[in-house]
Amino acid sequence: MTVTVTPPPGPAGTTRPTATPGTVPTGRADAARPTRAGSADGPGPVSGTRTGDPAGTVDPRRAAGASDPAGGVDPRRHRLVAYTDGPAAALTALHAATSPAVLPVGPGGHTLLPADVDATCDRYTTPAGPRPRDGAGPELGRIGDLVARRFPDGGPAGPDWTTGVAWIRLGLAERLLNRAAAHLRGRSVAGTTTLNLPMVRGLVADAAAGIAEARALLDTDPTPLDLTRVHQSLDEVGRTCLHLFGAAGFLADGPGGEARVSELLADTYPPPTALEAT
Repeated sequence: MTVTVTPPPGPAGTTRPTATPGTVPTGRADAARPTRAGSADGPGPVSGTRTGDPAGTVDPRRAAGASDPAGGVDPRRHRLVAYTDGPAAALTALHAATSPAVLPVGPGGHTLLPADVDATCDRYTTPAGPRPRDGAGPELGRIGDLVARRFPDGGPAGPDWTTGVAWIRLGLAERLLNRAAAHLRGRSVAGTTTLNLPMVRGLVADAAAGIAEARALLDTDPTPLDLTRVHQSLDEVGRTCLHLFGAAGFLADGPGGEARVSELLADTYPPPTALEAT
């Protein structure tokens, strides 16, 4: 899918440049898995005066307060929490809004949830309805503040949770791109700010266009097929951003760790297939 995106006006009524998507490798190769090998600088401080978001990126705080026309839980607010506070806080808020006291289990029987949520829920979702845990669901591991478990008889978490996860991933992608821009803005090559190099600006524009595509799909009452495309687009955005960080993007305790969490959320809570949705 090819889109041309005209971002909203920047400060003082200025118009940001149009972002046209480029070509970014797709798929789930292990290239995005962070490692602890080597060392590199993390995101650096922002230098100079900031006149707007890079290459058409949109700060989701500007979209805060949007209301759900149906009067229900508005999943867009979880995008803002993800952007400002990260995945654990956003998943906690989404859980409180859509699945309180019950662990949402993905269609493959897995969960990936904040430790506090995992510890306080005594039931989990199954195709027949919530079921007591009673010791079920062995822990598979932890990544950051999240705990992964396996419930063989667990069932889909429901459309509100699945859509909310996509909105959380959108906020995480925007957070990652803005971190990458700040990282590059504070560095220079041969006297030129790294963010202003043509090839770098092209990558930033590709990521911004992918974010805009995902947001456009989510804003239109997405179908399962739309959500699948959203996840694919956000995977590409994340991997592009990691390249902008250089070696620092692939450290487990750097931005690569959060990008990995985002991809694992898509793997754990995918939208239903066309057959499952019928």
